[in-house]
Parts: sequence; structure tokens; C-alpha cells
Amino acid sequence: MKAASLNSGPGKAAAVAAVCGVILIISLFLPWAQVVCELEPCPYPSGWEVLEVLDVPIALLAVASAVVAALLVVRLTSVVALALALVGLVSVLLVLLAPLVEDRGAMPVDFGGSWFLGLFAAFGVLGAGLLAYVLLRLAARNAEEDEG
Repeated sequence: MKAASLNSGPGKAAAVAAVCGVILIISLFLPWAQVVCELEPCPYPSGWEVLEVLDVPIALLAVASAVVAALLVVRLTSVVALALALVGLVSVLLVLLAPLVEDRGAMPVDFGGSWFLGLFAAFGVLGAGLLAYVLLRLAARNAEEDEG
């Protein structure tokens, strides 16, 4: 366990994950859907407005991705990288499930717009966590080969 530099591969992956977490939380303030209506212009509610159940968990996961990414820079271990990937995986699942879970009976909406941005950011956290894990495992394997 050593401190990482942002110039290292895992450090860059952690920076990407932190930026993607910030993008995910920003996307909640942008239009996630369009209300289905007969006359234009139809309203475009934000993620906070259209999500009734998953808005807070997605926001907490976005903050968690930035926190775990910072922890990865401080403590360069594969366990922290796996935790970052797990946060990204749960974020992806929640964003993907949002159109299915949310009750749209009172306000039928078509998801799109910044929903895709949130999904892209969640995949960014997942990919950066997996990349950091692979880079740390390769560095550990190379260190073992150099010693032996």
C-alpha cells in the first residue's frame, strides 16, 4: 500500500471516476425526461423531479464514487479499486432501472436527454474502477516477478 500519484495509471483512473461521479450528480439537475403530452411545448423534468425513489440513492452513489476515488489516490490498493468498481456497477444498475422502477402513472414520461448523460457517467465510474483494479494487479504481478 502506497500513496498514488495522479500521474500514475490508477491515479488517472481515480481522477476519471471522480469526474464521472460529479457529472452523474450534475445530470440529476438537468432534464432526464420529457412529459408525454399532446400539445407542444411539453415540460422536461429534471432527474430530481422525475425520480421519486432512486434520486437520493443515485446522488449518494455519485458522491461515494468521488470519495472512493479520492481514497484510491490516498491508499493505492486493489480492494479500494474493486470498491470503486462496485459503486460504479450499482450506479449503472440504478440508472438503468430508473425508467422501470419509477411510477409514471400520474405523469407519463419518456426518459432520455440527461438520463443518457447519467448512464454514461455511471459507466465511466465502473470502467475507471475496473481499469484501476487491472493496473494495480499488473503492477503487483510485475513487482513479484522482479523480486523472484
